[in-house]
Amino acid sequence: MPAHFATSDGGTRIAYEKTGSGPAVVLLHGGAQSRQTWQDAGYVDRLSSDFTVVAMDLRGHGESDKPTRVEAYGIDRHCQDILSVADHVGIERFALWGYSFGANTGRYLAAKSERVTRFVMVGVPFGPGASGDFRRTVTGVRDRWIPLLRAQSEGTLDLESLTHPERAYLQSARAQHEVPWLTAILDWDEIVPAQLLCPTLWIVGGKNPVALESARSIEPALANSKVLLCTIDGLTHDMEMSDIDNVLPRIQGFIRNTRG
Repeated sequence: MPAHFATSDGGTRIAYEKTGSGPAVVLLHGGAQSRQTWQDAGYVDRLSSDFTVVAMDLRGHGESDKPTRVEAYGIDRHCQDILSVADHVGIERFALWGYSFGANTGRYLAAKSERVTRFVMVGVPFGPGASGDFRRTVTGVRDRWIPLLRAQSEGTLDLESLTHPERAYLQSARAQHEVPWLTAILDWDEIVPAQLLCPTLWIVGGKNPVALESARSIEPALANSKVLLCTIDGLTHDMEMSDIDNVLPRIQGFIRNTRG
């Protein structure tokens, strides 16, 4: 299906597709994925009979624009992208469903905008944008690649100093936008359950150790929030997206209560 485009902060174009009718649900994909992920996994087809389904490409992904500056991927920019797509579609209020990087991103909009009626957060912990091993990985990417990209832009990069995989990655042009969007996550503030303004379903796979550890450590605090924890035994992080027969039924009823 051809993409539609909304214009967001600073003129950034954000690609999306709209299908179905009924209460609106906006889908946010994982990192290094695109809106096509939802289509390939079967969610769009199975949701569109009951909902207006809006699957968008986050900036830096898919057919959306791909800025090359770290500051272009601040969380406020991502939140504005989602609202710009909703405005372009013509929906005032909507459910928001994010997987992995999309869930990480969606937390912030659910904590700041009452336009989000329900939020489904799949496979990520609460806390800052990046913590633990993930933060250490992203910090390593930043420390290695930001100087290389700067040297490339200044014409001073010695390609012979790179390994073959590094050279191939740089020449693929993916590094120019992937490194900035990853690096930006290091500056995303902490989000705790009590900050979320709307009813939230937190899906955690029983074989997703990072999200599971977060769930166990803060479960007592959920009683004073709008967050409902749903742990699904046997699911790895990848399966939190791919195992549609296990995941979708738990979410459909939750978002079916959306009005807007």
